[in-house]
Amino acid sequence: MTALAFKRLAIAAAVTFGAAGFGAGSALAGPVFLTGHDPDFHAQDSVHAQHLLSNGLSFVTGGTFDDAAPAKKFLWVESNLAPPGGFRVGKLGLTTGLGLVEGVHFDQVNGADFATVDLSLYSAVAVASSFGGMLTSAEIAALNARAGDIKTFVNAGGGLLALAECFPASSFCLANNVTAADALFGFVPVAVSSAVTVAPYSLTAAGAAMFPALTDDDMNDPTHNSFGATGGLTVVDVDSAGTPTTLAGIVRITDGGFEGIPAPATLAVFGAALVGLAGLRRRG
Repeated sequence: MTALAFKRLAIAAAVTFGAAGFGAGSALAGPVFLTGHDPDFHAQDSVHAQHLLSNGLSFVTGGTFDDAAPAKKFLWVESNLAPPGGFRVGKLGLTTGLGLVEGVHFDQVNGADFATVDLSLYSAVAVASSFGGMLTSAEIAALNARAGDIKTFVNAGGGLLALAECFPASSFCLANNVTAADALFGFVPVAVSSAVTVAPYSLTAAGAAMFPALTDDDMNDPTHNSFGATGGLTVVDVDSAGTPTTLAGIVRITDGGFEGIPAPATLAVFGAALVGLAGLRRRG
């Protein structure tokens, strides 16, 4: 078996194992990856951001995000607007940074299109950053309006990746595309703050077990939001003050948060299964 095949098998097995752990007759679970980093921006010229973005996409798609002909593409949510100064089109992190092809590996929708797209056609929903990428108020409103559909999608095994969303009032983040009234990450049950986080960033023990291919260097591109609560997800990395920056887990979404985080023993199995990723972290 090739290393790439092992990577995909390991992630798919981990997602299946995590979902199966809820018992017969219960709802399934889906992989969720939320981060205050904006690797869609930095993956266009940073190997470390490429590692972060590809690991996140692998996690939420069960390792199929870069298949030559995936059974299901993933859905990328971002506006079609031209970026103002200091911004980039986040989709270029996928194409220029990771070598993915729109229409083969993913489809892109803006806020208007997201309102009617059939989520069941996709392996995962991936949301661009609002600083760096071109996620705007329109996409945030569309995502929040379909929070119930996203919940159903994840609970049926679909993946969800969401990159940095930040408040324009923050001294650390001047997000021209959003307003103070936008409910950031309003489509998932976590509390988001836009604090000025303090570098450097480091993986937690649980984060390193879940994502053994990632290093602290991969987490040290800029970040634009932190999480005031985890909602039941595992903290993947923190800043120097211990503020959570990235959250992940194979979970169900409930009205009160996320549930069904695998037990520590499961995380250990998951981490061991993903060791094959370590040999693939440099893509040339």
